[in-house]
Amino acid sequence: MDADVRTQLAFHVLGRSTVGAKPADSVGRLRPALLAAYADLTRLRHDYPLVLVRDAAPADVVRTLTGLVDSALKEVAPRGPQGEKMRRQALRIEREIRARSAAGGLLSVEWDEVVAGLAATAPSFAETGAAVRAAIPVDGELLACTAQTPLTIVRHLWRLEQEQKLAGLAERVEGIILKLTDILAADLARSEAGRAPDALAAAVGPGFSELFDFSTMSELLGSVSASGPVSKRRRRRIEQALAVLEAQPLLKALRTRDRVAEEQALAALVVTDCTTALAAWEARRPDLVALIRAIAIAELEIDGRYREEEHDPFFAAYSEAALGTSDLALGPDLLVCVEDAGALRRAEVLELLAAGVPAKIVVLSGDVIGDPGVQHGAPTLAGTRLATMATGLDDAFVLQTTVAALGRCGSRLARGLAYAGPTLISIYTGTGRDGADPVAPYLRAAAATQARVFPSFTYDPSAGPGLAERWDVADNPRPDADWSVHPFRCEDAKQQRIVGEIAFTAADLIAGDPRHAHLFGLVESAHWNDAMVPVDVWISGPPQPVGAVPYVPVVDDQNRLWRAVASEPVIAATRRAREAWHRLQELGDIHNSWAERRSQAERLAREQAERE
Repeated sequence: MDADVRTQLAFHVLGRSTVGAKPADSVGRLRPALLAAYADLTRLRHDYPLVLVRDAAPADVVRTLTGLVDSALKEVAPRGPQGEKMRRQALRIEREIRARSAAGGLLSVEWDEVVAGLAATAPSFAETGAAVRAAIPVDGELLACTAQTPLTIVRHLWRLEQEQKLAGLAERVEGIILKLTDILAADLARSEAGRAPDALAAAVGPGFSELFDFSTMSELLGSVSASGPVSKRRRRRIEQALAVLEAQPLLKALRTRDRVAEEQALAALVVTDCTTALAAWEARRPDLVALIRAIAIAELEIDGRYREEEHDPFFAAYSEAALGTSDLALGPDLLVCVEDAGALRRAEVLELLAAGVPAKIVVLSGDVIGDPGVQHGAPTLAGTRLATMATGLDDAFVLQTTVAALGRCGSRLARGLAYAGPTLISIYTGTGRDGADPVAPYLRAAAATQARVFPSFTYDPSAGPGLAERWDVADNPRPDADWSVHPFRCEDAKQQRIVGEIAFTAADLIAGDPRHAHLFGLVESAHWNDAMVPVDVWISGPPQPVGAVPYVPVVDDQNRLWRAVASEPVIAATRRAREAWHRLQELGDIHNSWAERRSQAERLAREQAERE
């Protein structure tokens, strides 16, 4: 065993620098080698900016500029050289919009300004821009990839869902109020007070009052038999129901189209901590009970099916305990927006979900790797567990994704926000704690999914009774594999081109975090040897020979390629990420070990039967 191998092995086993080893933080900020090619995101064609589409159904609100341009080009770009020219120009327009999307703005306005600027030097851009824009049937706000983008999208979708749901409830309540008012008005018309000459004259109105003798009309109506008046007890029930229905501030604002009051009522439903959310729900719950009780009584009265001997004791005992899932879904949902600030915050979120509060909880996480743990200073990956723990509650809708994948999540976000029950939306923003990180938040967020540290999944209890219907893990790169694998190209010290493939693992992600630089030892190319094994092979392959060490490729600030020997705590964290991904795969019916066991047993049984 030569000196290089001994040094690298000592670092992997002991986790500390020995003679000849180079600390990972001695060459500046490191990046995973696969991310080295993506220094300027404005020149990379990716999902951002997003377009927050106006006047669209919730499931269709979130679109990508890339997707809109691709669809338009399929429609208008002809085959041949002319079509290729149109495609190149359309992609140039898209790239210019992407470069200025941080300032936001309407797609239509930004498109026209960019086309006008490009057409000043190449007039053909005007024709291409007009043709492609005409084939894009939507308009909306442009959203760059920032820490606030998830909240902007979720709040917009939540608002649309609440407006749709409450508009139906307001229409229902308005109809009930009109019918109850008609019952009381008809009862008044049958009463002596309603048949008095002055009351009859007021009912007819001043335009025709001279045509009738209301005294004679009053005598005639008094001699006609009519159904009995509404009893005092029934009138009191109807009046009490009307008072409750007319007192609901949000429903009243919707019924009267009072936009200011509506904005105020909806704003009061958005809170920024779980304790406030629970207190707000406790304060709202009696009003919801009163509303549901009033609607039930009113509809029975309207249909003439209210029986005092049967319904009086039922509604007298009606309380919060009687509220079911459909009852809770009748009112507006709270929107709780919090940041993952540690174990205590995660416990508060789980408590709120378990309480059955009709709340949509958005948890933003900027750090999924975590600070060095107490034991061995290893990464904890604590920020990756909240969503999977929440699925154990069974009745909560759970969506885990990253800011990089929001362009593909619009329909799932809308589904979660429309779900009749508690919802958790856990989003990794990729912002981290260090503003000096050279890797853009979009790339860092995408890398967390690629590394299986923060995979995307959806758990929807309303999709069906079984796990096969409820779980979806398909929105991940190569969902059937342990790791995502990507082509990698570089040049060595002799400027010779090297082409290969690299699996992106949790160790690669950890290597780019300066908090954990002490867990890696750098080896320059002159000291590379055959005993160095990629981390994915080290974990997934057969046991390595004595003297072998695991590594991940990284680059420094000068784009120099290094091999970073991973210490045992990094390998342990990477194994945990892989095992957690395996559990998700099984839940998503990928590599189901139970099914594989049954299949193997059936195969062995068939082989045994054939031998006999």
